[in-house]
Amino acid sequence: TLEEMLIFPFLLLESVRDALERKIKLTLKKMVKLEVKGDKVENRVLALATHRVYLLTARVPCKIEQTFNYLDIQGITSNKPTQLLLEYDRGQLPLKLGSVEDADEVVAHIGACLHRICPGLSPVKVMKKLILKPPERMATLQSLWEDQVTDMGPCGGFSHQYWCLCDHLGLPFKEEVQWDVDTIYQTQDTRELNIQDFVHLENRDLVAIIGVLEYNQWFTKLSTKDYKLPTDVCEQILRVVACSTRLEELVLENAGLRSDFAQKLANTLAQNPATALHTLNLTNNTLEDKGVSALSTQLAKLPLGLKHLNLSKTSMSQKGINSLAQALSANPAILTTLTHLDLCGNSLRGEDLPNLYNFLGQPNSLVTLDLSNSDCSLDQVCTSLLRGSVKNLSVLNMSKCVFSYNGRKQKADEPHLVLNDFPLRALLLGLGCNPNLSEVSLDLSSCELRSGGSQILEGCIAEIPNISSLDISDNGLDSDLSTLLVWLAKNRSIRHLSLGKNFNNIKSKNMSQVLDNLVHMIQEEESPLTSLSLADSKLKADLSIVLNALGSNTSLTRLDISGNAMGDMGAKMLAKALQINTKLRTVLWDKNNVSLQGLQDVATALEKYVAVQSVQLDLYTVCLHMDIMVRI
Repeated sequence: TLEEMLIFPFLLLESVRDALERKIKLTLKKMVKLEVKGDKVENRVLALATHRVYLLTARVPCKIEQTFNYLDIQGITSNKPTQLLLEYDRGQLPLKLGSVEDADEVVAHIGACLHRICPGLSPVKVMKKLILKPPERMATLQSLWEDQVTDMGPCGGFSHQYWCLCDHLGLPFKEEVQWDVDTIYQTQDTRELNIQDFVHLENRDLVAIIGVLEYNQWFTKLSTKDYKLPTDVCEQILRVVACSTRLEELVLENAGLRSDFAQKLANTLAQNPATALHTLNLTNNTLEDKGVSALSTQLAKLPLGLKHLNLSKTSMSQKGINSLAQALSANPAILTTLTHLDLCGNSLRGEDLPNLYNFLGQPNSLVTLDLSNSDCSLDQVCTSLLRGSVKNLSVLNMSKCVFSYNGRKQKADEPHLVLNDFPLRALLLGLGCNPNLSEVSLDLSSCELRSGGSQILEGCIAEIPNISSLDISDNGLDSDLSTLLVWLAKNRSIRHLSLGKNFNNIKSKNMSQVLDNLVHMIQEEESPLTSLSLADSKLKADLSIVLNALGSNTSLTRLDISGNAMGDMGAKMLAKALQINTKLRTVLWDKNNVSLQGLQDVATALEKYVAVQSVQLDLYTVCLHMDIMVRI
């Protein structure tokens, strides 16, 4: 009847609301025809919310036939003005609408909702495919979306994206995640999403949180450390790498990853030619040669290169290093962008590393190179590094490496050999002769330099103008320090010097001379030295020679005397020095067998200093680093 025809739309709308339990706000509703077999069509109701599409029956009471999230949409095609084919991850909807305006309104609405969910991303990119004929329709819609003003909300709309993604994945929305991001992350203005902030949640919750980075344009770094990543979380990280054009840094330290992850990572990088990734840190994961080689193949193809690469402690051997170095050399962009390369803690025994030597010998932009603790024979590495092609190197870490000569390590019973072909000489002379380098931090700790190495240092170190920090701790230098310190004092560029663990085998009669030379070095007028470490040297009472000199110190601002077992008497002498020293800002003195009385002496001295000098002293840096055995 006419009455029924007039009232039916109202009844249908109410039925639609009942079917959706009235808790979902609908923003667009259209009567459509669903194409079924052949040319047959059936009436349906297309209801659109801010995050989801609903297809309902067109009779009262309505029932939901199909529903999917906007993030499920794989593509929209309209080859005929009034037809739409909505493709989503579980199927497709072939629809006919009443007019081309209705069809365009549906597409415009979906695009606008995607624009609000993923601000900064084109709706076409999110839905992956959009084909409208004639092409003028596409141009009109794109202009409409570009003119749309969207309030992103905190951190690029992360919380709204997270809510939509939870709906998309069928997972519960966690309000604490929303609070953390909207409050803590936003307040700190951080661009790093740290997985460790959420590891107390279930794995599926981590999947949703990380998945937001497929669409979010705020966060540029994804990180975790010392947390074994579950398989489903790893898969989500790989999906982010494959899709994101904003992710710049991926840091997965000690995350329980193996070679298969590295292989999958290479595949995902290959799928994303628009990747912005420039920092990759996979340290302390068992990638092995197989994983590193697979990853290297893709690194050679990264169009924008890399800035920071850390593959330390990844169980690589020479084979993996050579594959990596060959890839780095093959990518012209990497030669101009890579500034940090960390390969420490891998087994590089032997000298068969031609690709590494080749890469280091080319003009490159390395600022930091870490080959420490790799058992690497550095003869050719030093030669390759210092051909003059390295222009920016400022941190060179070769701790726990092997300096050899004539194909073998120096023996302890060869204390006075003049090692003309010793690679340490080549390294030092190369540094000194390279006019492109300045402010270099050189770590040679635990390299077993001994007497031969000391002789090389004595002959070169005074004239090198570009080393600002030198660490030669734990090298068995012992009595050779007496002469070496004289030459170190002549150097005008070294500001930070570490000498610890080199005093164990000095005879008592020689100890005073060694320490007297050290005192002369730090008391010299216009001394460039601002930081000195004597950590873990077990000097005991002999440390008093150095402590007595602190009162007249005019250069040192930082002193590390931890691990010397100086006792309460040493603390008392330190206290006297601190009353009159006006330069020191940081003193590290834990592991010194100091009791409560020693601590009280230092505290009293600092109180007097503050009262007399009328200055504020940072007690934290002076007193916190203590290891006191106190009996109460």
